Amino acid sequence: MKYICAVLFLVLGIFPAGVFAGGKKDFPPPSPPVVRQALPPREAQPAPPPPPEFPVRPVTRDLLELIGKSAYELGDLQYFISSAITIERNKGMQYDIEIIDGEGRIQEINTREKIIIPKDTGGVLIPESSGIPRTLKICFDDVDEHTLTFRENPADRRFYLVFTEDRRYGEFIEYGNETFKVNFNGEIPYIYVRMNETIDDQPKIRELTGRFVQFQGR
Repeated sequence: MKYICAVLFLVLGIFPAGVFAGGKKDFPPPSPPVVRQALPPREAQPAPPPPPEFPVRPVTRDLLELIGKSAYELGDLQYFISSAITIERNKGMQYDIEIIDGEGRIQEINTREKIIIPKDTGGVLIPESSGIPRTLKICFDDVDEHTLTFRENPADRRFYLVFTEDRRYGEFIEYGNETFKVNFNGEIPYIYVRMNETIDDQPKIRELTGRFVQFQGR
């Protein structure tokens, strides 16, 4: 009996040790983390150059004479205004009357019309007569009657905005058969066009062979 117990303890003592000894495995040391080299930043690609714009030319008497067109043909040009303007007028009082639950309600509305023409806004010429005019009527709206008048200044021959000045109330213009107060900052607006000026150098070349005297009688 003692022998059997000794054998059992020996087996039980050795077996767990063998299990733990056999179950313990030697794992390889962990490999160092892979360090990824940061890619060099991409260089920003330059934006494509903007399309070339034709040089700006203020509309002058000299330019109109250089073109040599009639007022109707000058309508093919695209005109621009050199600086922003704002025009506005008071259209008077309007009344909105409602009756709610037997009670009358009257609302007085002071209506105003305000039009903003930003700098470099394009317009078209509304011709009035043939030949090169002294004044140009330019329409920046979709109604032909809504025009601004530009008159030639003898000093520099540019065409500036036409307006009347009131020392008390400011400057006013006629716009679509209505009188508007006009506001602009700085210089008086004028009109300009864009002209693509190129030089075509194509000389006509001739090589002379000479001229000789012709004797008579031979």
